[in-house]
Amino acid sequence: MLTLIGQALFFFLPSYGGNAAPVLLDRFGVCEFLKKRIDGGVNFRGEPLFGKTKTWRGLIGGVLVGMIVVALQAVLYAWIPEIRFLYLFSYELPHVLILGFLLGLGEGLGDLVKSFFKRRLHIKSSGPFFPFDQLSFLGAIILASLYYLPSWQHLFVLILVSPLIPVVANVVAYKLGWKKVWY
Repeated sequence: MLTLIGQALFFFLPSYGGNAAPVLLDRFGVCEFLKKRIDGGVNFRGEPLFGKTKTWRGLIGGVLVGMIVVALQAVLYAWIPEIRFLYLFSYELPHVLILGFLLGLGEGLGDLVKSFFKRRLHIKSSGPFFPFDQLSFLGAIILASLYYLPSWQHLFVLILVSPLIPVVANVVAYKLGWKKVWY
């Protein structure tokens, strides 16, 4: 059972990294030139399409972090055979970078979909939208399944555990002063 949980979380690590990337990039002021709204300020039915906090820096940064994490996983796969039990398949560069790309992009697109609906419901940018704030990972699962579809047991673990990870990460980021709100 612990192996199954470890495999699922290890597989999804690029998505979790992609989720954290926008906050970290903003906190450390990295790539300011990409801090441009994805929606370009366009409104839909009187509200911003996505909002001012959804930037190209966050989306591109999430994709790049997903690819970096999967590349590190591939290096570990090659260098440390003892941990291969965590891998759901053979991580070989460069083609496994597609998985990192899809996990990072899926996480970002899932976040954009959530933001679109938050704006339609007149929930302010960065305002709480429970439980949907915790569901952006579903975009990553959907896109990653184009490359590799984990077993139903692994998916079950991800669906149970993944909503908790952003809650814990947000509280930690708030306590460190990286976020203005805990949610």
